Amino acid sequence: MPGRYDVVIAGAGIAGLSLAVLLSTEGRYSVLLLESGSAPGGRFRVVERDGYLLDWGVHACLLGSRGAIGNVLRRCGSPVRIRPAGMAVFRDGRLLPFVGERLLSVLGQKVLKAASLARFGSAALTVRGKPSYDITVSGWLGRNRSGEDLESALKALSIGLLATDRYDRASAGELFAFFRQVMRRGVAAGYPEGGWRSVLDALLETVKRSRRCEIRLNTRLGRVMAPGNRVEGVTAGGEDIEAGAVVCAFPPQSLAGEVNIDPPLPDEYRHRLSSLEESVGLCIEMGLSRPVTGERRIAFSVDPPALLWAVSNASPAVAPPGKQLLQFFSPIDKEKRDDRAFIAKRTGELLELAAEAFGASPDEEFRRVMVTTIGGVVPFSGQSRPHRPGIDVPGYDGLFIIGDGVNAGGLGGDLAARSAIVAEPMVADYLDNRAG
Repeated sequence: MPGRYDVVIAGAGIAGLSLAVLLSTEGRYSVLLLESGSAPGGRFRVVERDGYLLDWGVHACLLGSRGAIGNVLRRCGSPVRIRPAGMAVFRDGRLLPFVGERLLSVLGQKVLKAASLARFGSAALTVRGKPSYDITVSGWLGRNRSGEDLESALKALSIGLLATDRYDRASAGELFAFFRQVMRRGVAAGYPEGGWRSVLDALLETVKRSRRCEIRLNTRLGRVMAPGNRVEGVTAGGEDIEAGAVVCAFPPQSLAGEVNIDPPLPDEYRHRLSSLEESVGLCIEMGLSRPVTGERRIAFSVDPPALLWAVSNASPAVAPPGKQLLQFFSPIDKEKRDDRAFIAKRTGELLELAAEAFGASPDEEFRRVMVTTIGGVVPFSGQSRPHRPGIDVPGYDGLFIIGDGVNAGGLGGDLAARSAIVAEPMVADYLDNRAG
């Protein structure tokens, strides 16, 4: 074969870039990073429009600088700072503080009554273990005779953190596991100074500095060759490439349907991957000619189901001076993604929500509306953390999966980066044992 690498990583999103950084920084392993698109970043890519930096969706940095993304940035020596951001719930015409920029701010929260706050904190500490992930939000609320304040809070958090308003399917265990991490780290969320472009640039610069890592864009992974169920190479961009290990940094469903594994994946495992449901949402970015709010917190709403954020208040660099960038997200059923009437109606509801929450109608310069995949696997009961595929693909030596659809702790982008952190020693151990 014309090329030989210790590791081939397919997918240059947050997970793939993070793992490339972690494996190549010390120069121990040669890494080939493949990206099927024309630019790296995946769902975290950034585009510029009229001086605004637009995310491909809404991406808070969960757990702020103390989460997995902050960990990876520190590992590569990046000076990028993640500024903490609080969370609020919009209810009864008011924006109520929930978790501020530091955990102690919860003492001043206005979302839960004292008894409900105590019950929520107790649940975060005690609802744990594999069975807890199969408890749905609706099921937990029903069993605990929760008041209206706790019910609205858990539903709002499901929308903002789990990216779903299907409370009858959303995993309560995922929510409580996240807040255990918040209690441990003292911060709930953040946003990078300079926006996500600064994070992507930091990871790319680290990869490019490494003499043992190569990036190829517009190159799709087509086949993984594993004679005797041991990885020996891949076919990508029409070229056969020898590899000691292969890491698929894309949604698990793609491994079942878009990549040829030779020999094939077992039917049961392939079916398990292909049946995983991704989360879908309506995302809106809106550039304003003048600011309408000084609010820095991420706001969650139950009716309509939404997250809204004046993201340029968290990072002024994402909007031109004197202007403002708003982001909106609303989860939708995948069956509705092509329903234009529904999308138009929900868009109107989000704009009305913004005017009510911020006290002024936005003076728009532009609006970008997208219906897009938010996460590789939505954390429903039955496909929550314990039920998602593991990082090592069973039955194959040297084949791994990472990203926001695998069994690792965290949610969203934090889960994607954390999966890379968990995978690093697994891949390194495999390569070292293989060489030995």
